[in-house]
Amino acid sequence: MPPQTKALPIDGASVTTFDRFGDHRGYFNELYNEEKYDGLSAPGERWKQVSFSSSQKHALRGLHCSPHGKFITCVRGSFYDVIADFRDGSPTFGRWCGVFVPGGCGHGFFTFEDDTCALYLQEGCFNPAKEADTHPFDPLVNVQWPVPEGVVPVMSAKDEAAPFLSVRRPKLCGYAPRGRVLVIGGTGQVGGALIEAFGARNCVGTYAATPAEGMIHFDLAQAAMQPQLAIDLVQTVYPEVVCICAGFTWVDGCEREPQKANAMNNRGPAVLAAAAAAVGAKVVWYSTDYVFSGGSSLPGSGGSKANGVAAADAGGPYGEEDPPSPLNVYGSSKLAGEAAVLAADPSALVLRTNVVYGPEHVGKNFVYQLARKLGSGEAMNVPVDQIGTPTYNRDLADATKRLVEAGASGLFNVGGPEPLGRVAFAEKVITALGGRRPLDAGLIKPVETVNAGQAACRPLASGLKLDKLRAAIPDWAPRSVAEAIDDWLANPHGKSLGE
Repeated sequence: MPPQTKALPIDGASVTTFDRFGDHRGYFNELYNEEKYDGLSAPGERWKQVSFSSSQKHALRGLHCSPHGKFITCVRGSFYDVIADFRDGSPTFGRWCGVFVPGGCGHGFFTFEDDTCALYLQEGCFNPAKEADTHPFDPLVNVQWPVPEGVVPVMSAKDEAAPFLSVRRPKLCGYAPRGRVLVIGGTGQVGGALIEAFGARNCVGTYAATPAEGMIHFDLAQAAMQPQLAIDLVQTVYPEVVCICAGFTWVDGCEREPQKANAMNNRGPAVLAAAAAAVGAKVVWYSTDYVFSGGSSLPGSGGSKANGVAAADAGGPYGEEDPPSPLNVYGSSKLAGEAAVLAADPSALVLRTNVVYGPEHVGKNFVYQLARKLGSGEAMNVPVDQIGTPTYNRDLADATKRLVEAGASGLFNVGGPEPLGRVAFAEKVITALGGRRPLDAGLIKPVETVNAGQAACRPLASGLKLDKLRAAIPDWAPRSVAEAIDDWLANPHGKSLGE
């Protein structure tokens, strides 16, 4: 089979598994094959030095930084391998991960067995004058070495005397290290806001379909079927917080693909929560107000509410203690996910939110659609009977950060301060944009949800109460639509509202 290569959360770094051929005599293992995989070496380069090391149990080597790229293979025993990005200007500067090591990155490992041996292929020859080693326990890099309790790592005098990164990079003296945050779905509107809130230097984001600089690929649906993928990701990143933003949020699509909805909104998050809990990471997962009926129930139950359905409850806004009654597959899968995540990690934080908007890379939320259609002179159908509490994504991210710092767990609502119908929401956006992005409100075409031709039923009178959240973080204040739009335009991120 072809070599298996996986990108690591360091720009340009990767781990590759090559072919092994075995029979009754033993095996033959390829350590490198240029014809099968020529992307390990830098363009125009060839391996110029081959080295070999042997280490005793609990030896710690590193962090050794060479200007040349390296390809390291463990040929006997086992070790925990680490790369740390020390390259100025790199999108992943300051990160470490645990293996092609790009030039300018630090490398080290901690051994688990005696006579552990490593083979190094290097693009250039060793030159002490060009090496820039850094102490393996540097507080800025903050590598989580898997040193057993009571064990003193066996280190060389040279590594013990290696300077801290702040000596080599004085400009970092004001950079206080923080716990690493793994953001599942870092390219989405919630994930992007979380990376802003926690700080890009402290975050490792994942993407599913669209590659993004400095992020790693992770498929939540695939992890639902192969839990080892989640375990590998968490053990590679070793985060203190795992925020699970990714999911299958296309409501009508969930009706058509219920298995995918269950994988991405239920089983996948539960698998990740278990993997995160195993390394002591705080889990945050995002749910929805669609776990409620919004004053409606499933069609055919004989009622006369809007949407052609009967009343299931009095409608929102809802508190955390209100009994859920989802109308559609999306809401049901999210409700099942809430229970599954909390079962996997009872200390997890589950945040229900609704009508999220704000800057994002993809540019597909309601405000983007409104600006795009009306800006091009196209009419836009907007439900006249759906009410929610629109939530600015930066407020959601700020609430997440504050709740994590407060040590909160369990279920919380996070929403906006204003109960608004979709038409009123659209009108407030248009007013807030004003002359900065003129839009014609006359192009809004109010429609009743029952006539919208949607595959899934929608909750109508919805929204979320924030009493519990305000009690937990009293100084948090969600912004109105006008305030949010002002902040968005003053601090643009991702796709422009004009695109």
